[in-house]
Amino acid sequence: MNLKTDDIFKVSGQSSANKGLADILRNYISENKEIPDDVLLSIYDCSKSEMLAVFSIALELKEKWTGNKINFCSIVSAKTGLCSEDCAFCGQSSKIPKINKKINKLLPVKELVNAARTAKENGANEFSIVTSGTSVSDKKELSVIAEAIKTIKNDIGITACASLGLMEKGDLEYLKFHGLEIFHHNIETSKDFFGNICTTHSYENNIETINKAKDAKLKVCSGVIIGMGESRLDRIKMARQLKELDVDNIPINFLNPIKGTSLENNRELTPMECLKTISIFRLINPSKNILAQGGRELNLRQLQPFALMAGANGFLLGNYLVTSGRNTELDVELINDLGFEAS
Repeated sequence: MNLKTDDIFKVSGQSSANKGLADILRNYISENKEIPDDVLLSIYDCSKSEMLAVFSIALELKEKWTGNKINFCSIVSAKTGLCSEDCAFCGQSSKIPKINKKINKLLPVKELVNAARTAKENGANEFSIVTSGTSVSDKKELSVIAEAIKTIKNDIGITACASLGLMEKGDLEYLKFHGLEIFHHNIETSKDFFGNICTTHSYENNIETINKAKDAKLKVCSGVIIGMGESRLDRIKMARQLKELDVDNIPINFLNPIKGTSLENNRELTPMECLKTISIFRLINPSKNILAQGGRELNLRQLQPFALMAGANGFLLGNYLVTSGRNTELDVELINDLGFEAS
């Protein structure tokens, strides 16, 4: 149950005279106290004027911890389709009826390097190699990815990232030796809701992989997808879990319903719901890189610039895995128009 402003003051022990939601949030922040769930939930139902005040606080936190820089990352689908996982949001799952059963082989080193070169030319400062499937454990595939990462780091000069599923520490250390700096692995949703989204691996498997990446001394990028049927409280739990894991980058994806998946008819998000969620993630994780990623074009629509004013400090630049992104020139123009700088 969400609390009204007066109720929030009763819970927090503060006087409600001449105070609003923004004052409550500032008090918790200034005293370095954890903001209670009920206060955060009230953001979703606040007035427009209160909402703008919340966005302002989130923007102040972003500027304090990440400055005026905007992070642009790009990805390449290095191995696509016929995934044995049953993630409800994913168009690459082999569990989807009538899916193309032909799996693409891992792209060769040359194509991966060329994709990184294009990403840098378009303005990206990070580049991620992404593969479908539960994991990459085949040594030949690992060697191809390692060679590509080495060339990307030495010849292209862009930060190398990889998203390869559930990985072992030794394989991650091998990739780090060749130049990998960031490992990406999403928690996807809250622990309580995870069973509604995936049954072929566990939430705990995700946490284990993230911890193995940290043990391998890699930076970690781990985020979520909202709009899959989770509650607003689930989203707060996701943000708190990522804070506990102390990940470096937090991508927030917004469901882009893919035909054939069990979530193809989920269209519950509004632009304002997305923006308020971004602010909540910033309030809980003030010092982290928070990125507005997949599905922002569909779900934020005309309010995409507000993502950067509501607490995000990065975008995914270009296309996604199986869906198209926005024209890269428009995103570069957007940050310039807002007075931000590319990292």
